[in-house]
Amino acid sequence: MGLTFRSPVDARNPERYAPWVRELRDRNGVYIIRDAHHREPLYVGESHTNRLYTTLTRHFQRWDGYTAGTTYDRDGVEVAVCHLDLPSRDVIRAQVDLIRDLRPFDNTHHQAELDDFDPADFEDDW
Repeated sequence: MGLTFRSPVDARNPERYAPWVRELRDRNGVYIIRDAHHREPLYVGESHTNRLYTTLTRHFQRWDGYTAGTTYDRDGVEVAVCHLDLPSRDVIRAQVDLIRDLRPFDNTHHQAELDDFDPADFEDDW
């Protein structure tokens, strides 16, 4: 699978997200965040609830509290999206496969092991 990595920042207005990021509203999919300089994958995430824009962009904002997660300097990363608009189970499975293949630092060092992941465990959520 060929991935296209792009800056999440709008080149014309650096205060905004790039148009391609804004087009992710109300969609499912998987995203890969990588270091723009070293090209190393940092994180693989997903949204299977039509919240891809919100799920991705929260990584570029300050979060705190119970649901706080990893954040990145949006000027120092590139993002690729894939597996857009697939059913929830397929999006989750694609994320797990990409984490296994890419071994992004923030997934593999800060989260539980994925060897026994089974998307069927989440069927009631769909």
